[in-house]
Order: sequence, then structure tokens, then C-alpha cells
Amino acid sequence: MRLLLLAALVASGAGAKPPIPVPPGDALLDRCAAIESVAGALKISGQYLLSDTVDDCGNLLGPQEYRTSETPWRWASVTKQIVAVAVLQQVERGKLALDTPIAAYVPELKVANADRITLRMLLQHTSGLPNVEDGPADPRKETLVQYRYDAPAPPPGISPICLGKAKAEPGVRFDYNNCDTEVVGAVLEAVTGMPLAKLLDAEILAKAGMTATVLVVPGEKLSGRVGYFPDGRDDAFIDVGRFGAAGAVRGPPRDLAKFDRALMTGQLLKPDSRAEMQRGNPKLGYAALGVWSYTVPLKGCTTPQKLVERRGEIGGVQVRNIIAPERNLALIVFTDRPFDFGEPWQGKGGTYDLLSAALCPA
Repeated sequence: MRLLLLAALVASGAGAKPPIPVPPGDALLDRCAAIESVAGALKISGQYLLSDTVDDCGNLLGPQEYRTSETPWRWASVTKQIVAVAVLQQVERGKLALDTPIAAYVPELKVANADRITLRMLLQHTSGLPNVEDGPADPRKETLVQYRYDAPAPPPGISPICLGKAKAEPGVRFDYNNCDTEVVGAVLEAVTGMPLAKLLDAEILAKAGMTATVLVVPGEKLSGRVGYFPDGRDDAFIDVGRFGAAGAVRGPPRDLAKFDRALMTGQLLKPDSRAEMQRGNPKLGYAALGVWSYTVPLKGCTTPQKLVERRGEIGGVQVRNIIAPERNLALIVFTDRPFDFGEPWQGKGGTYDLLSAALCPA
């Protein structure tokens, strides 16, 4: 198992709480060593970075092939977190409202119950829309046929599957669904008059200094990390661009740390908007808007820690982007093979152990 792990302390900005002091010198290295020790116990190896400049420590640890945080990876459903920020930006400007039916913004969008489904429902996956995962899988059941380079190109816009019959009444139940975010992307394009790629670049990527990150275009093949299945075959046949608003962002881990930093320090959203985005609903498994937000005890910490989590998976690549907003810390994990991360709220598992090492050093 190979793993890239990046843990970045985030400097405080206007409207943010004063940051926890950055451990100096040997203390910083001790914390990195603790994370490395946990990764070793989990039988994974990788790169570990912990600093206040999103730039240190990681180059000292891990195998040579992972010693740069500049190599691009697919971010999979972390894309949904970025799209959620774009929605809240438009809410701040009065162009969107979270609880207004989407038919008010895109009357020509023929999705089921458009006159009742809201952006909040879409971002919390309670829309009741059909799910692209109900579409046909490829012969090995490793991805959907529609996501393969060698499959016929889908028509422009959201997946035809998303235009099908509703699976549930709006707002009734949680059902994780790529169609939800595809529809959100269509709403954003309609109200801003900009293609989603240009909107994200102008309003988020450029503002956060994420110069090496893009929303991949369908059919585009880029260099960088691919994933691997348990039998060792790579997943280079997956066309990441076809995931669109639901998963097509691609860039280096350092850029993801820049995104977290910009979000936490008020560069992308005002404090009230960020709080709205990160308010987890316990009735929905603590789903918030494009993320999950919950508080859990961690080994070594005297008090429970608030976490804002976004995860993703495409093919053999998995990603975890976890912000501890009260600690000004972000833990970012990329794997290029399947790995059982577990659940932090269960008090065990890979994510729990790594977070304990990052947030609760001895």
C-alpha cells in the first residue's frame, strides 16, 4: 500500500480565531514522526507534511516517489466541497438562496421535482433524484460505463440518468448521489453565465493561489497519479472529466492545502457562510453542505475535536480532506490503492489513528 499524507497547519486570517502556536523545530519533527509511526503501523508508507507554511517537513519523510506535493492527483468528490463554496459565494452576493426551489433559477432544467428541490437539499443529498450509480457498470464493475474513455461520449450537460424519475420525495431521506452535484453545477452556470470550470478558476482557484489545479474537461488526458486495483492493474481508462461538478477537479496536494487555508482564513467565504456550510445535521449523519461536520474524541486529546470532513474515491484513488477548524489544521490523505480508512466516530481505524497523531501529539 502506498499513501501520500499531507498535514498542514493553517495560518489565521481576518475574522479567524488565533491559531494554535506552531510547534518549533524538534517539536514539529516529533509530530511528523508520530504520524509516520502510525502510517508504518498501518503498513502504509508515504509523505507527511506538517507546517504553518504548507511547505515543510514532508520533504524529510516518505519514499522518494512521494517526496513532492506538486504531483497532480484526482480529487474525486472533494470537488463537491469546492462547488459548495461556489454556491455559498453566490448566496453572499444575493444571486442564490439555499432554500429556494431550483426551478426559480433554471426553469428549463427538467429534473424531477425541480419546483420543490432546493440547493440545500442537493448539497445535503436529500433531493430524492435518481443516482448515476444506478447506471450500467463496466464488465469488471470497477466504474460506470459512462465514465470510461472508450465509452461513447455523453451529451453535454448533466447525465441523462439525472433527468429520470425521482427515487424519493424531496427532503425526506439522505441518499448520496452524484446527480445532486451535477445539478448544482448547472444552477451555478445558469446564474453566473460562466462555464463551471471558469467560475471555479476565477472565484476559488485563483483567489487561493491554486495555480496547478483544474476542473478536467471530458476526454482530456493529463499526466500525474492514477490509481491501482487490488490486482495491480491501473485505472487509467477512467475519464475523470466525465464526473463534472461531482468529481472532476485535479491538482497537487499542496493546492488542496491552499484551498483549506483560504477557506479557514476567510479568503473564500465570510464567517457566517462558512459556519452555514459546516453545520452538520445529526438527522442526516452529520451531513452539512458539501461536507460532513461532527465532533469526536481522539486518542491523546483531552477534549473532543470538531472535524469538517470531505472524502472522495474514483477507481483506485481515495482522498480524505479533514479540517479541524478550531485548531487551524488540515489533514490531507491521498492513496493510490484501496485502503480501509475506517470512521473516526468509531474510535478506531486508519483515519482515527492518523488524526490522533496529527491533533493530539504526546
